[in-house]
Amino acid sequence: MPGGDTLCCQIKVIPNHIDTQWVANHAVVVPYLADLPAAITGYVLNHSSSKGPVTIHFLRGGSAGAPLPFAFTVEAGAYQSFTVIGVDAIRIATEADFASGELNILVNFSPF
Repeated sequence: MPGGDTLCCQIKVIPNHIDTQWVANHAVVVPYLADLPAAITGYVLNHSSSKGPVTIHFLRGGSAGAPLPFAFTVEAGAYQSFTVIGVDAIRIATEADFASGELNILVNFSPF
């Protein structure tokens, strides 16, 4: 740089893509951390080998946070996509003996 000045900065890399396989007997919680309100979009797949439907709850306040007043159910062998703003964890709950599937999320840390 001219004059010997050096720019110094720390780059904070936050993953904005989560793609995971889940297995549940009762509930699975997938948290992610964000300092600002984030928008998430993605899908939940419930494998056809699952023993019943799963219910997806969106939480605010981390893994122990309160669920938002909406949820959706994904039947065995089906998937459902979603877009939600202001959540920081997802709970996948089942009443069945066994369920498994995929969760894919893209996080937009600057939705506004």
